[in-house]
Amino acid sequence: MSASLLERYGPWALVGGASDGIGEAFARELAAAGLNLVLLARRAPLLNELAADLRQTHGIATRCIAVDLTSDGMADRVRRETADLEIGLLIYNAGATHGAAHVLDKPLEAALGLVALNCQGPLSLAHHFGGAMRERGRGGIMLLSSLAALSGGSYTAVYNATKSFELILAEGLWHELKPAGVDAMCLIVGATRTPSMLGSMPSFADYPGLMMPAQVAAEGLAFMGRGPVCVAGAHNRDIARRLLPNPRAPQINALSAASAGIFGKPGQDVAGEEF
Repeated sequence: MSASLLERYGPWALVGGASDGIGEAFARELAAAGLNLVLLARRAPLLNELAADLRQTHGIATRCIAVDLTSDGMADRVRRETADLEIGLLIYNAGATHGAAHVLDKPLEAALGLVALNCQGPLSLAHHFGGAMRERGRGGIMLLSSLAALSGGSYTAVYNATKSFELILAEGLWHELKPAGVDAMCLIVGATRTPSMLGSMPSFADYPGLMMPAQVAAEGLAFMGRGPVCVAGAHNRDIARRLLPNPRAPQINALSAASAGIFGKPGQDVAGEEF
């Protein structure tokens, strides 16, 4: 698209998981483009420090909401504290995996925490802000997922499953909202050099194909509005094409048409670029 991010999605964007890593990189990209920012994460000091830097550097307005994305009242609090703002872009970035264990070797609460983080959180925020975007006829929703979403596997089974939820949800939103003028997309991320990943596993610094957060954010924002799925990084795209060999847009259109036929709903085809 030729229009700037500010023209397409301004005046405000909300970035979940903004305190460091990929979320911080998105915040910096959007601030440089002139969007005001709502920054959402648990760690208030990091959010406040980032917000002050962005205000001074880019002259934008900011609002920080220090909240645990897995908490029961998260979505209600975000709705209350943004009620006076026009949020034109939602980026939900959260849920890196830390450590590995079989499902039955970890407490059920740990698995349910991932469900809250990667399923309940993005759905709640997309439902709220997406409704307003559809009424306005403009906006964008980006849900971040992982290469782990493309298959089940031992040691990170629940993480993989919840990240798959984000992928499938974003694809469905793309098909539903594109005709209304709203862009929705899943950004699939591979190994990325974030402080949290390096802190939990220092050897991660030498992982093959490791990307920098700024690269991930730039690729994701550049693809917004072009198709349902973006995979950041050439190395990761090669992997994703082997695990997802069928083009996504025709597949989404076909399944949408089948659902429309079964339930007597109107059908439509949506055009989109492949990753």
